Amino acid sequence: MKTRKLVIVVVAVVGFLTYTYLFRTSNDGDSASVVTSTSTSAPSTAAAAAPPVDVGATELPTTSRAAELAARQGLTVAFTWYPATDITQNDAYGRARNWLTAKLADRMLIDARTERGPGVQWDEWAQQQAKVIAEVSIECSGCPEDTDTLVHRVATIKQTAISGSSTDSVKPDTTVWVILVREGDRWLIDDIRY
Repeated sequence: MKTRKLVIVVVAVVGFLTYTYLFRTSNDGDSASVVTSTSTSAPSTAAAAAPPVDVGATELPTTSRAAELAARQGLTVAFTWYPATDITQNDAYGRARNWLTAKLADRMLIDARTERGPGVQWDEWAQQQAKVIAEVSIECSGCPEDTDTLVHRVATIKQTAISGSSTDSVKPDTTVWVILVREGDRWLIDDIRY
């Protein structure tokens, strides 16, 4: 009896998915004109390569995508370190200055050196001539609603230390909450909170 119910559910789901796919395929011309008219700056190759999904549930407005791109780029630079030449992690914020508001840059570029130095791990990386690269993923689960001038996001930063031919993951991953503001035609990171 349970097998019969399972078969019925599977057949219904497959039928629904087939119907949905065929409906979208037959209405490709209509949906393409809607996508083109609502998001003119999205590259057409990305839309063509994407699998059929519910556009309303996954596609962000152009302003939100631009803000996320700025956050990803800025955080990648800010969390990529060169311990052999950087005095502290704050040197990376100097390299990321193009993605930061003046207020945040002033706050993040404060000399963070102490008498004890940046730490044992930093010294090991410096001796190994290691580079610590960052991979940033951006999410917005639970974020306030985006506006034309303000976007909140959560970023997860995975870092990898590369020395010669060896790579080591830096644990734990770093999670930061980011506020982006629009200044003119650019999105800038206005706040980073751990």
